Amino acid sequence: MKDIIIGFSREEDRKRIQKALEKYGFQDVILCASGAQILREAGLLEKGIVISGVRLKDMHCTELREYLPEEMEMMVIGSQSNLSECPDGIITIASPIRIGDLINTVAMMQDEKAGRIRKKAPGHRRDMEEERTIRKAKELLMERNRLSEMEAHRYLQKRSMEMGRTMAESAQMILMLYDNA
Repeated sequence: MKDIIIGFSREEDRKRIQKALEKYGFQDVILCASGAQILREAGLLEKGIVISGVRLKDMHCTELREYLPEEMEMMVIGSQSNLSECPDGIITIASPIRIGDLINTVAMMQDEKAGRIRKKAPGHRRDMEEERTIRKAKELLMERNRLSEMEAHRYLQKRSMEMGRTMAESAQMILMLYDNA
């Protein structure tokens, strides 16, 4: 299923990201050169990930995020100085990118990771080890993806709900993904 859209103005950038993703098993990506193309393709998908540069031929990443369906996640790759233009809620990776960071972040963003894990009882209270795991995962998200603590917490909550996991289980998955980078 095509659920990753790569949008960069320069063809060589699109191809480079596509090649890296395909090498690690992310097949059938959609390549786009403009924001309008990305929006058209995103409208045909139920949910997915858009990976783009800060500026496309016809729009800035802030405009693109505004017009994308809510179910679409967005990652922006660019120079550290340009990434400061990105609004909160967009995952960012500074270039030059490390392939491990790109792959781990895309894997983390995808909804279908590793199947469903047994849910804890509704009245479950976290122990100290689970709290530590969640804190470490939030710190990692904040450092690697330039998220605030609240955004990292919301990201963990959202992923946990979508995947039927506890926050501690989602945090553990994030730590394992980044540990393999």
